Amino acid sequence: MALVLADGGEAIALNYLVNKVTTQEDLVLRLYTNDITPGETDTAATYTQASGNGYSAISLTGATWTISGTAPTQAAYPEQTFTFTGALGNVYGYYIVRASTLDLVWSERFTAAPFNVQNNGDTIKITPVITMS
Repeated sequence: MALVLADGGEAIALNYLVNKVTTQEDLVLRLYTNDITPGETDTAATYTQASGNGYSAISLTGATWTISGTAPTQAAYPEQTFTFTGALGNVYGYYIVRASTLDLVWSERFTAAPFNVQNNGDTIKITPVITMS
């Protein structure tokens, strides 16, 4: 499945581009458990965040992103691993929000969704990357 930049994420990107930003915020990587396909008009409330059994959202600090500066330009973050302590059920994808305002920036449904988290030690690995061409 392709990454979907939410309408709100487009507005955030343009505000940063023209230096019309009131606050800088790190991003937060979250997993979602409702069976939906991301859309541009989604908000963070569209997604049911995973919970329990070792799940915890992951903060993505600004200094850790790498920007390629070549065509197509990419912002990439190192691979992140969610490790579970027990059964969580189906996980359909991930979404990224701003840390303080919780504005939805982008989301992506896993190509092989859902991943059924059943056991202590199960993992889901995500390498956040956004490409602009």
